[in-house]
Order: sequence, then C-alpha cells, then structure tokens
Amino acid sequence: MEIHRRQRPSSSNDDTTTTSKSNGVNGSSISQQQQPASQRRAQSSNPYTTTSTTSATITDAVLYRSIQLLLLGVIVWFFYLILSLDTSSSSYDGDVINNNIRGSTTPVAAKGIDPFDIVSTRHHVNLVRNEFYTRYGGKEESLAMLKRGLRTFEKTDGKGGSDEHSSSKLEGLAFDGESARATAYRLLNVMIDNEHHYQQEQGEFVMAFAGYSVTVGRGNHFSQSFPFILESILKPILELPPFNIKLIVRNSAIGGIPSFPYGWCLQNFLGEDAHAISWDYGMNEGNGAGGLESYVRQSLMMPNAPPLFILVDLKRPRLDVLQKYVNMGYLSDPIALGGKEAVNKQLLALPEKDRPVGLQQWDEWGAPKGSPGQSPWHPKKMEHELMGWLLGMYLLDAVDVALSILETDENWREKLLHDRQYPNSAMGDASQNGEVILPPPITDVSSTGVTSLLHGAPLESDATKWHMHRISCRTSFLPNISGHLDSIVLSGVTKDEEDMLQPRDDSLFNGGWVMDVGSVERETKVKVEKVGGLGYIDMKTALYGIPSSGTLKLWLPYELKGKTTMDNDAATNYFNAVVLCEVNEKRTDKECNMLTDLTFLVGDAAVPKESVSQIKGVASYLKKDICIHVGIPIEAKVSSKDQGFGLTVDVTVSGSGVTRESGACSISHVIWEHQ
Repeated sequence: MEIHRRQRPSSSNDDTTTTSKSNGVNGSSISQQQQPASQRRAQSSNPYTTTSTTSATITDAVLYRSIQLLLLGVIVWFFYLILSLDTSSSSYDGDVINNNIRGSTTPVAAKGIDPFDIVSTRHHVNLVRNEFYTRYGGKEESLAMLKRGLRTFEKTDGKGGSDEHSSSKLEGLAFDGESARATAYRLLNVMIDNEHHYQQEQGEFVMAFAGYSVTVGRGNHFSQSFPFILESILKPILELPPFNIKLIVRNSAIGGIPSFPYGWCLQNFLGEDAHAISWDYGMNEGNGAGGLESYVRQSLMMPNAPPLFILVDLKRPRLDVLQKYVNMGYLSDPIALGGKEAVNKQLLALPEKDRPVGLQQWDEWGAPKGSPGQSPWHPKKMEHELMGWLLGMYLLDAVDVALSILETDENWREKLLHDRQYPNSAMGDASQNGEVILPPPITDVSSTGVTSLLHGAPLESDATKWHMHRISCRTSFLPNISGHLDSIVLSGVTKDEEDMLQPRDDSLFNGGWVMDVGSVERETKVKVEKVGGLGYIDMKTALYGIPSSGTLKLWLPYELKGKTTMDNDAATNYFNAVVLCEVNEKRTDKECNMLTDLTFLVGDAAVPKESVSQIKGVASYLKKDICIHVGIPIEAKVSSKDQGFGLTVDVTVSGSGVTRESGACSISHVIWEHQ
C-alpha cells in the first residue's frame, strides 16, 4: 500500500529523478521500496512447524494449533504496523532522524485521530527535512542557512528584538516557539472549519503571494517562482491524515508596481479566503517602513485576519515594524524571508561539482537565455528554490507542532473553539459594523493627505485606539480574483474584442474610453510570448481616454451592511473618500496629468480643482506618484440601483493637449472609503 507520493526538487541521493510539471524543478518521488529485512523475516517459515512420525497426544495437538493461531495473529499485526509506515527512507542517506521524535512509546492521540497517522505523517516530514539537509550541505550547514535566511518574531518586552530563532523545546525542530505554535493553530482551525461548516473531503489552507517582479519570478518560468516551490514541498504533507488539508497557493504578484494601490485591493488580488499573504516591494521602497505598515493594517481588515504575514525582505526598519505589531498582539506569526543572503559564500566559491546540489547551477536562469527580466536584481532559478525551501522548513516545523498538539491534547478542538469565542489578542477587540480596532500607527503618513485610507483614524472616545472604515476597490490589473473595474462602469467605454496585445486603432478612442495596455507593457509581453509566454499571468491593463473619448461614468456601490438610504441623501453621510489611480509606466513629459487634465462630477456635483490632490509617497513607483484623492462635495448625492445605493463618479479628459502619442489618461484602480 502506498501512503504518499510526491514530487520535489531532487536531492543528490535520489535513486530516480523526475521533472515536476507544476514547478519545473527536478523532484524525487517518495514511493514504496523493497520490503525491509525485518518484514522478510516475518514471512519466513513457521519455526514451530515440525514433521513427526510419532503420534501426538490431544494436548500436544491443541497446544500446537494455539501456537499457530497466536503466531498468525502476531504476523497480521506486524504487517498492519509495517504497512502503516512508509519504507522509503532507504533511499536517503542524509542525517537520520527518529521516525517518532517525541519518544518510542505509541502516541495517545486526540479523539477521532488515528495515532498511526501521526507517526506516519511525522515520518514523511522527517524525510523532507533530510532532503533539505542533503540539498544544502548537511544538517549543520542547512540549519545555519535557515537561520540566516528566515526570521520569526516572538513577543518581547520592547527592550530588545527577538526576531532570531528561539531555543527549541521539541527535539529536532528549528522553530517551535509561539510563532510556530500560532501557525500550527491555523492548520488545526482549518480542520475544525471543515468539520463544522464545509464538510468537504479536504479543508483548504490558502497562501496568497503578492509583490512585484521578484515574486512573479521574472527571468524564469512562472512555475519556478518560490511560491510554487513551497507548494511542491508542503502540499503532499498537508494532504496526509490526520490533516487532509488541500493547500492552495496563489501567486498574484504583478511586475513593476508599488505596494499601493495594491494594498487597498488585497481581496481583489489575493482572495477573501487567504490565510497567508506576502509583501515584496522592498526594491521600490528603499529602507522605509511606511508602505509596509499601511499594508499590514489593510491585511488586518481581511476576513481571516490576522494573516500569516510573509515579508520578503530583511531590512531592519521593516523587521522592527513586524516586531512591534507582534508585541502589541496584532500579528501572531509573521515571517521575514531572505534569499541569497542566506548562503555561505564559501560554498558558492567551490567548483560546481563540489557544491551541495541546491547550490549547483546557481548562476543559471530557469527561462531561455535572453528572456525578459534576466536582470541582476532578480533571483535566478536556484535562489527561488532556496527561498521556497526556507519557507517550507518553517511550515513543516509548524506541521510537527500541530502533530504534537494532536498527540498530547485530547481537548484541542474545544480549546480552539473557546479561543475563537473569547480571543485573547488585540484583534479580538472589534467594534460593530466590521470596524477593526487598531493601535496608533508607528510611521507617519500624514504627508500623503489620505491618512484614514492608509492607517485609519483615532476613536473619538479613546485616542489610543484607532479604527479603519471599510475600503472597497475595483481594478483592471491582472490577476484579479474579484472586483474587476468593468463591474462599476455605467457608460463611456468602447467595446473591443481584440487580443489585449494587439495595438488599438486611434478611431476606437473617439467616443469612448478603451481597455488597453501601455506601449512598454505590450512590448514586454510580446517579447515574453516569443519564448513561450513563460506562464506569466500578470498584466497591467487600464481604461485609457483622450478628450474625444467623452465622459466615463462610474457607480460605486455602498458595501457596508445594515444601512439604508433614500435617493438624494447627502453622499458624505456614507462615503468618506474616493481615490483614482493610473498605470505606472514610463511615458513622455507631456503625458496626461491626472491633477490638471481630468475633471470630475461626484454624486452629480462638480469637484473643484482644489479638492483634487496627489497622494504622495506611498502610491509611488520610480518616483512617480500615481494616485489622486478626489474630494466629495457637500452637494453630492447618493443614488439607488437594483443592488442597493451608491455614488456616481463622472470622469472627463479636459486637457486639450492630451494625446495617445504623448500619453493618454488612464484609470486602473478605483478605491473608495465608506463612512
């Protein structure tokens, strides 16, 4: 009986290597090996069976038959035990870890949990750990690499950081502090949710990755990016009993964007069901932490908040932000992930054949030579593999902690259900109407002019507590899980069924805005198509308009529950802010200026020029600010439709000098804050 079959990047000790179609890396298949000697011995002839020419007494016959039946029972039990375990460890000659690292006694599992499932799954976890040790130079070197390349965060008293590994309480684990325990609880909660609500064959654990070109995997195949390496490592483990969890990995990164407006649209890109999300915008945002903190606060508004937060960066100011949010009780298990800085440079100095297998071909790209994105700042194929393995080792330790809880705590379900009802964390302090209570911000974003959209605002009753209103987003950027920009367009768009990579004729822009991509985006995508597309799914599409395009009419629905209104009620009673963002692309100095070349009607009221302002700093790419705040006039009114009530926004290109050649006006994101 085969318990578990999987594909992963190959180790140097594999007998057979295969190619994984899901991630494009070599993998080893864990399958049944030949029966061990102990099992073969159990199948040998019965030592109690003899041939005698003498007559046996009745007593001897009964004794003889009893011994046979007893031995048969022992053999059946022994076969059951052997078949409950995977014998594939014979294919690994790395450091040997005891199958049951908690001790030699049979575990006493929680109610409804088969103890042999715990033993078997832990055995598989240890096989994967051994592969990690083999890939990266042995156990000692690999664990040192893990310590350099991945940080966890434990609560401190504020007098010193503790983002280094804490001392291990469970034998064989690199991570087993409160952070790993919190991640373990996430997995156990998925099991509870599936038992109580969904009752599917498998619960679902969703890891959604955001960022830009690094996370996309530019220069390599999309399937070779580190999120999918992680998937190949972790997915087969979580599918095993007692978890029976389906791991869903989404790589929703988009090349060449800042952390905002993406951060306002997390549910659009990552999905409202995400349990884990990531941030990878370090190259664009220097050493600053303002964008990260705003992004963290947006993530705390998601349905599964607080998420398992993965920071793809190791810069100290950003590590400090995560540490403070852990200390305040708002994040429980964030991770900071590095890449090449984890590697011992002496190993890379060795001849290729003498390096550990995970560091061989270190300077080679995964995509054909000359493919777009093969720039010095992008990780190559083997660095992506390393990043995936580093993340995988943390999550496997969390799996092991979860197994330990199942093994030792018969009341784990009751405790987790109690913690949900009476949360012992800052995130449990929430007001009605979905407004999450947050701490005062650490960084200052007052210069942006939209503090409430980024950080929220203090409560009138207690300035030490902040809250954020519901923020809605519609965007045309891809990949987009929900909330496409098209869904709020009333009129003013020219329909065009042409492939997005085909150039648009100028005539299309006369009488309507057009969904299109910028010239640089199109040129890059065409180059990628010439090498097979590489699997990328991201694209920066937007509505483009010039003076002859006319008025683009939008309708922003009010999405808070429990409020009703009448037509022509004051919009400021329901809406606090409107933000429009353009595509971030390099164009001429004469390109459309959203501040001066656009005019707006909001709720059928004209918006004065002085009520339109640039959002500074946070929503910026290559020193270009790409979002504007459009004020809501006092005279603005709400209007009703079949699906409820909302706010109209009319956009017209009024700048006479705006042309397609110099750079048309574009709208890629519409964001609004509810009152």
